[in-house]
Amino acid sequence: MPNTVNLFHQDKWQISFSNIPTVSDLADIPLYDLYVKSVVLPDINLTETFSNFQNEVVRQPVTRSNEDLSQLQVTFKADENLKNYYNMFTWIMSVRFGDNITTEKVRDENIKKIQIILLDNEKRKKGILGFKDCFLLSLSSLSLNMGTAEEIEFTCNFSYKVVNFDLDVSSV
Repeated sequence: MPNTVNLFHQDKWQISFSNIPTVSDLADIPLYDLYVKSVVLPDINLTETFSNFQNEVVRQPVTRSNEDLSQLQVTFKADENLKNYYNMFTWIMSVRFGDNITTEKVRDENIKKIQIILLDNEKRKKGILGFKDCFLLSLSSLSLNMGTAEEIEFTCNFSYKVVNFDLDVSSV
């Protein structure tokens, strides 16, 4: 198919979480999939090394598959009962203090897959960014203000083991 003149728009995406370690009932996963306000996709960087050859600096990229990856940042709208915040709070605190870990290894307490599904202007799937083995590294503060009726938001930063970008969504 030839290129078109249509542009990608910021609001043409969906997100999907495979699991949340502190959520045992998969019926609660929509508290995450449907309550996402924004996602900041991480920048992808390489580091470089320098050597000197005949008085000339030679720059070379350093190849490491999953080192120095920037964090995935997801901002959620808090649900009415703060359940989505509570589950993230419980997860980060249990890892922080080593409590209620259900697996032998803390590193297994992760989100197996976060998928960001990119949509075209007619909301057809056009691409998927997939993040695997995601750890919650930070949970933002909550701002409670008396006398206002604004939605409460909180932000989670995730590290991940692998990121994939797939434009072939025919099998999805």
